[in-house]
This record gives sequence, structure tokens and C-alpha cells, in this order.
Amino acid sequence: MPTASLHQAKHAFLSKLMPTIAYVVVADPHDRAWITSALAHDLVDSVAYANDDAVQLAGLSGGPGRCLILTADRDDTTTLRLVRELRRLGNDIPVIVLGPYSAFRTAVEIARLEATDFLERPVSVQQLRSAVRRACS
Repeated sequence: MPTASLHQAKHAFLSKLMPTIAYVVVADPHDRAWITSALAHDLVDSVAYANDDAVQLAGLSGGPGRCLILTADRDDTTTLRLVRELRRLGNDIPVIVLGPYSAFRTAVEIARLEATDFLERPVSVQQLRSAVRRACS
């Protein structure tokens, strides 16, 4: 069996055992509702909201079927600090950051911190779903 097929079979097996969870650290209630609506039902098994405590987030399990969604709209410094701290604490959970076009420097720094994706606002439902699908695979 080719390596790609083994990887796909392993992923399919693990997906059945472990539910897909998108952890979300977003303060704005409208963004929360939009994210829940965009991801619910068929893409993830659960959307779990968390606070921005890096130590608590570092305990989140990574691996297949897990990702963390953050925003950098109001305070990109806090977002960068949070991702830096997660990586320093050894958590490699895929991170998706939603932020404004003006946050170019933040996007570059997020990439350096090995975040999975930086999505420029406005973000479409399809863009978010695609990013989560990539992060959770």
C-alpha cells in the first residue's frame, strides 16, 4: 500500500475515534455566532470557546481533528503573544488567525510562529471552512 494511502487510512481511522474540535478565542459575539454557523453540523463535531490564557490553551490537545481560531482585529500584539507562548510551551495545535488587511506584519510574524493560516477580513464562510479543513487534517 502506498504511503499516501496509509496516511489517509490512518487519518480516517483516527477521525472516527476522535471528534473534530475547533477551539475559538474570539471576544466579539457576532464573530462567535458567525464562526459557529460556518463550522457547525458537517465540518466539525464541536466548536469550543476558550479564554486567551496561554497556559490553559497550551493544555489543549493537538493532532488530527483539532485547531485553534484567534482574531487579531483589535489587539494583534495579544494574539502574537498568545501564539508565541503556545509554541514556547510545546503546543503545536494548528492556529488560524482572522485579521484585517492592515495587519500585514502580524500575518508575517504569525507565519514565522508556524501558525497554519492568516485569513484577511472580510473572510468568507468558504475560506474559513477550507482553512479549518486543512488545519484539522
